[in-house]
Amino acid sequence: MKKEPEKVFIRSKDGYEEITFKEFLMRKESDEEYGEKKFLPLHGMLMEVSEEDYAEYYRHRRREKYIAERSTSNGDISYHMLTTDEFNGEDILVDEQADTAAQAEQEIMRDKLRYAMLKLDEDEQLLIYRHYYAEIPTTKLAEIYGISQQAVSKRIVKIREKLKSIMEK
Repeated sequence: MKKEPEKVFIRSKDGYEEITFKEFLMRKESDEEYGEKKFLPLHGMLMEVSEEDYAEYYRHRRREKYIAERSTSNGDISYHMLTTDEFNGEDILVDEQADTAAQAEQEIMRDKLRYAMLKLDEDEQLLIYRHYYAEIPTTKLAEIYGISQQAVSKRIVKIREKLKSIMEK
């Protein structure tokens, strides 16, 4: 990680426990078991994961790096190479059959959604990210947050209503 994470999520019998990075470092020094635990960076935080998830994550990263290096050495050009934080390389592809009005409307809605997401609290953003982008089911989220699946579903509905309200302004 480029900068020190603010939070660290470690597994506990009730799901995940949130601790500070300083507390994590102290535990790592005093407890040999922490040397064996695996953590992945996630939005400026560290999250403890299983050995399998850790290995799969870094296997995937190595594969992406290998493909990128091979493409560079072969002189390949891909629209993915044009992707930056501000621009998606796929946007340069033109579909002759595309309905440009619908595309424009979708882009406007995406922009509104991005703006609305920034208006949410960090915890709300994380829950929405985990559920919709990381595709973590509500049953698993219930374990992570240490609450019932129904409570997670209600939170998601409430956050979606909040997003809708923000987007309609």
